[in-house]
Amino acid sequence: MAIAATIMACLVALEHFFILWLEMFNADSEMAASAFGVSRELLKKPEVQTLFKNQGLYNGFLGVGILFSLFVVPAAASMGVTLFFLAFVMVAAVFGSVTASKSILVVQGLPALIAFVLVYLA
Repeated sequence: MAIAATIMACLVALEHFFILWLEMFNADSEMAASAFGVSRELLKKPEVQTLFKNQGLYNGFLGVGILFSLFVVPAAASMGVTLFFLAFVMVAAVFGSVTASKSILVVQGLPALIAFVLVYLA
């Protein structure tokens, strides 16, 4: 169970590094336009680019936090810290589903929920 929990938590972290890449370095692409349901013209605006880069940075922090909790934090505290960062991801997914797109709940929230349950049970 612990291996499955670690793998799932790592996948959530990797997903957030992908979101970081998409928002910080590829925000005006067709992939980003499709993912966020907006036009490329909107994504090319400097103001929007700045907002996306900031948002991408925070997604990266979530990914780093999860990996930090798994591989740096001492084993006695690791589970609690991992659950803490996965809970942040779930809160972000709920907020994103309310304010931006319902699909965020499935794409971002469901993997975090699965990882949360696996880590808790491990």
